[in-house]
Amino acid sequence: MQTIHLIKAGTGKYFLLGSDLVIVKAGSQETGGTMLVLEVTVPAGGGPPMLHRHVYAETFYFLKGTFLVSTTDSHSRIRTQLVQPGDVLSIPSMAWHNFKNVSDTPGRFLVVHSSPVMEGLLQELGQPWEDSSFLIAEEVPPTPQQLQAMRQVLEKYMEFLPPDQLTR
Repeated sequence: MQTIHLIKAGTGKYFLLGSDLVIVKAGSQETGGTMLVLEVTVPAGGGPPMLHRHVYAETFYFLKGTFLVSTTDSHSRIRTQLVQPGDVLSIPSMAWHNFKNVSDTPGRFLVVHSSPVMEGLLQELGQPWEDSSFLIAEEVPPTPQQLQAMRQVLEKYMEFLPPDQLTR
């Protein structure tokens, strides 16, 4: 029997992942194991540390803030584009990409993953978060040991592009 799932506004499973607040709006349990829908709040200047790619596609719908999205062309040259609220960005499987919130305030987007694989990452690296009001605190940089441990977990879910492989 198919079941329809409604996740009401302000609800979901909350995680703090680095300095981002990630809300699982629909995970594998709600989508029959086929997708992952996240609402993500990124502090000013925040975003993943480097270009990365993974085996699933993802589509972003930007809700708040301005983000700089980086990709590579067929010659490994970086290409960037600004995205604003209302913009939609689709990233195919195995495409190098990254984003950074270039606003002075927190930015927010919805992202739909074509696979719920990232639920594992949230379970391993995310800190369950109970307070939905979420106040972004000043980020304390991780120690080199913490960075290494985080990278080992991240590399199970995605591949990183070494900066020396980029063409300038």
